[in-house]
Amino acid sequence: MLRKRLERARDILLEELARGRIRVSEADFEDGLAITYRFLRAAQEGASRVNLRLLAQVIARQAWAGKMTADEFLYYADILGSLRRDEVLLIGCLYRTWHAQLEGVDVGQRRIATIGTLKVELIPTVFESEDDLFAIADSITRTGLVLTVAAYGGSFYQPTPLFERVVKMVDLEAAIA
Repeated sequence: MLRKRLERARDILLEELARGRIRVSEADFEDGLAITYRFLRAAQEGASRVNLRLLAQVIARQAWAGKMTADEFLYYADILGSLRRDEVLLIGCLYRTWHAQLEGVDVGQRRIATIGTLKVELIPTVFESEDDLFAIADSITRTGLVLTVAAYGGSFYQPTPLFERVVKMVDLEAAIA
């Protein structure tokens, strides 16, 4: 079973690395070992395909940029490795709505429109109810990716600066596909 998990993880990592041109130097070797070890440990511990894909994308982005830093990867690995599939779906929808659909809109109106879109797109296909959606959105705040804002008599969610850095390294939609 462990061998099968490691083979699956290796295949995912190689797929992601093959999407770009790797610029890794000898100086990156030590950090690369720590990064690879953490990635394979996630696979051994039973990380889902989605989580492994997200972690592999971070590794690939670092390799393409020629900046293999274990500290940075380990930080992102702790965040991304803990996400469940429904959380990834929620943050993907949040990001798409916040940026693609509402660019340039007043922040208050953006928050209201975003929560409305989350409800329409994710209930009942991903979440059974509004309460379920809010519970999962609140759970994501543990990662620092999403900020809860209390306003207008309710709770609203928006991406944080950390979230903006993470989505530059990962393709949420490709990870879920």
